[in-house]
Amino acid sequence: MENKEEFLTEVLIRVQRNYVHMVEIERLTKDMADSLSRNDKESVELLLKMRGEEMDQASTAKHEIQTILEAMDGEEQKKLRSWLNGENGKKYEPDSFESRKIAELSSQTQQVLSRTINLDKVLNSKVAGKESFYQATS
Repeated sequence: MENKEEFLTEVLIRVQRNYVHMVEIERLTKDMADSLSRNDKESVELLLKMRGEEMDQASTAKHEIQTILEAMDGEEQKKLRSWLNGENGKKYEPDSFESRKIAELSSQTQQVLSRTINLDKVLNSKVAGKESFYQATS
């Protein structure tokens, strides 16, 4: 990758991929809640496996983004990190189509993640009670 646009395009592809995986994780978590409410243990087990696979794929996309980030020079790397972390316009204003889409999708991904964590906390507390992962980390 020779220039800024190539880096941004490659990152955008992976940010989009990560967003799609996160939306699927959210959907699977909602489906798990439905299955739990029906006491459908087989479906819950299948959905957990599917969710784990999506998490692995999201992790791969994030790792690829980190690899690209490490190949960038200092100032461009700082800008991209800012957009990836949802710091839109605080220090670095997105200055191209790709950078605006990266910032937008990163923000949307954080929202999806927040909703999914909140739902997962409820599910985990119902299933594990005092043994909940979230009780132990609070």
